[in-house]
Amino acid sequence: MAPKHPTVRSKSYSIFILLVVSAFLLASCGSLASPPTTAATPVPPSPTPLVGFATPVSTVPSSPTVPVVLDTPQVVLPTSTPLTSPTPLMAQTALATPVLSTPALIPAATPYPGTFNLITGTTAGVIQGTVLPGQVLAYTLGAGPAEPLTMIMTSPNNDVTLGLFEANNNVLLDPARKLKGFNTVLAAHEQYIVEVIGGVASESFSLTIKLPVVVSFASGASSTSLNGTTVNGYPFSYALNCAAGQNMTAALAQPASTATIDIYGISTGTLVDASAGYTSWSGVLPQTQDYIIEVIPNNSQVVNFNLTVSCTGTPGNAYYPTGNPSTGGQLYFLPGETMAVVQGTIQPGQVATYSVQASQYQPLMLVLGSPNGDAVLGVLDPNGKMLLDPANQFTYWQWQLPMTGLYTIQVVGGIKSESFTLTTKVGKLYTYPASGTSLKIYATTVRGLIKSYAFRLSTGISMTVSLNVDPSIAHLDVFGVQTGSLLNASDKATSWTGTIPSTQEYVVEVIPGSTISAYTLTISNP
Repeated sequence: MAPKHPTVRSKSYSIFILLVVSAFLLASCGSLASPPTTAATPVPPSPTPLVGFATPVSTVPSSPTVPVVLDTPQVVLPTSTPLTSPTPLMAQTALATPVLSTPALIPAATPYPGTFNLITGTTAGVIQGTVLPGQVLAYTLGAGPAEPLTMIMTSPNNDVTLGLFEANNNVLLDPARKLKGFNTVLAAHEQYIVEVIGGVASESFSLTIKLPVVVSFASGASSTSLNGTTVNGYPFSYALNCAAGQNMTAALAQPASTATIDIYGISTGTLVDASAGYTSWSGVLPQTQDYIIEVIPNNSQVVNFNLTVSCTGTPGNAYYPTGNPSTGGQLYFLPGETMAVVQGTIQPGQVATYSVQASQYQPLMLVLGSPNGDAVLGVLDPNGKMLLDPANQFTYWQWQLPMTGLYTIQVVGGIKSESFTLTTKVGKLYTYPASGTSLKIYATTVRGLIKSYAFRLSTGISMTVSLNVDPSIAHLDVFGVQTGSLLNASDKATSWTGTIPSTQEYVVEVIPGSTISAYTLTISNP
């Protein structure tokens, strides 16, 4: 396999990549021939969304100041069920603090479908009942727009699952995913339909739904003081939209013997768990999203509380937590993402080196942009062997990686000092489930960040790719690592069907627009 010259992909594609990167930075202020089985490179654990717990479960160390740990992409192994992804995050907008809805709680022992209401004086509601095998109980929930929603299902056999639909039956949580916990941000004010789906046996269940109070800072302010009261041991929840790279501080004026706090991102999961006993926390935020801060009373106390929250600092590029962007360092990726961006300045003849951890058979795509086109790329494998010689003067390069390990990316300066933008994409490697010829990938767009999915396919195979959102929200790019484009991003298409021209690695990319939205990507071999 030979490395590809920039002409394999059009110049307009490179320009497009640079435009996407710029937009992101502004917005931040499947016969199949399967590859040999290899062990995925160990990576740090990322925070996970809530699943079946009354409060988030921490995946970070219990310390007063929790460091943000960013992940590298990892191989996704074959599965016979739909592959899960970070919990979807719907479009977000800044709102003034709404008035808390406080209708009465539906009787806890009622097992029949009906309207779901919050417990008076809280931001949570609970329904308890019994569901028969395969039975679907539907409840309506009035909420939105831009309200964060958390749903938590518990049952003795852990067999009861959830579904969520808009009033027009648009699917927000597909029951086929069989999730027991779900977070999202609702897009409109309407009556949502929550489904409780029975398992293989008749079973009791308890469904908790949380609708935090949405808080926005006053004009010119970066902090706010929140006063409230807990009711009957239920947590009281607030939601704030803060940006990647900002520093969040939350401080509860009450002692830990009275109440504690937990904090989680609506998409990325737990930052602080209530069981840690914190009344205050400060840390750098990993992603632009809604963050939920909950006041958790101890021993079902009624607690009058004061909570001060701030998000300070300029939104930053959170992709290189170590090293100077102009001299190099370790590249990291935000949880669930496959793309990282570095900007810096390169001096004449200077070599800035960046390292990225990746697995065998993953595709690596690099795009280097500079005003004079004078900065070029070099790449070394984990053993120091040159995969791309800077003498080739490439500014775009893609390759199927030969081994698992730490790769070195070089940015080499030209004849004058020059600014540069390095975009690095490491595709997630998938294979089709053994029980079928298609799979669904559930994920969420993030402004400016392209998600890359990789498949090794054989000559003559027919492949269909389908994205379930409007082209203004996201569209597709499909290409072979060796042969280049099958579907160009400039077409802004959301579906493609074609015959695979040669046996190689193929990459399907989801390219986001300017909004944040959940999507389903379906890959099939008809």
